[in-house]
Amino acid sequence: MQIVHDIFPAHLTVAAPGAYTNVFDLRSHPPMDDTYNLTKTRVVITNTSVIVAHDGPQGPVILFNEQYETFDKSNVKTEDSYVVTKSGKMLVYSKDENCGCGSRLRSWNPYKHLYSTKDPTE
Repeated sequence: MQIVHDIFPAHLTVAAPGAYTNVFDLRSHPPMDDTYNLTKTRVVITNTSVIVAHDGPQGPVILFNEQYETFDKSNVKTEDSYVVTKSGKMLVYSKDENCGCGSRLRSWNPYKHLYSTKDPTE
């Protein structure tokens, strides 16, 4: 599996299938109606999947891991990149200009967990 994009910390917006008709209508921040928003996430895009991790009480936790249909990567990290999954979920994310200090996601190595379904803290 090849890593295409890896952003931390990231603003993330997720829309359920059918909530929006066009992924480009979404923005990663500020929060939008009918979406789920997270900050301080780590978004990893492989050649087939989008993986989202967030800090949990015991360390990094993978919240989302799904194959995607389309991926439109911004050339500027602080501008929105767009993903539409095979199930129709829409994700938009961008680099948060904060440092993400204190987050265990900074040192988390997603690469060793790409082939595993185990919790990333194990």
